[in-house]
Amino acid sequence: MRLALPAAVFAGTLIAVQAAIIGAFGERLHPFVASTWVHLGGLAFAAVGVVIARLGFQVDVVRQTPWGLLAGVAGVLLVTGIAVAVGGIGLASTLAIVTGVQLLVGFVIESSGMIGRAVALDPVRLLGALLLVVGVYLIVARGPGAG
Repeated sequence: MRLALPAAVFAGTLIAVQAAIIGAFGERLHPFVASTWVHLGGLAFAAVGVVIARLGFQVDVVRQTPWGLLAGVAGVLLVTGIAVAVGGIGLASTLAIVTGVQLLVGFVIESSGMIGRAVALDPVRLLGALLLVVGVYLIVARGPGAG
């Protein structure tokens, strides 16, 4: 639990850096091709890490839960979407929209109990989400894609 907050901050930083790289890459290649290369780079990095750490690839577990591979499909589609969006509306607007949508979908998944224990929506969390949605609107309305 002590590492959860720093890990989230680190992940958020990486998402911004990754989106900037993907946006630039996606302007030079077809976005789906850029996504493929990005994921091949990630696969190579992860495979080397698994081998160095001697973790094993745990193929038996993957065979038992093959639906976990859908996260990789989602990742390819996510990176492709970012490659398209950054070029069209800019990095900050893209990240604002992605973050806002992540939060709203996260509330639906969490409150429904899809991934385990359901967490009730309370007025304070909903107010926070509303403020974030307003913030997204303000960011996008003033960004490079604004008309």
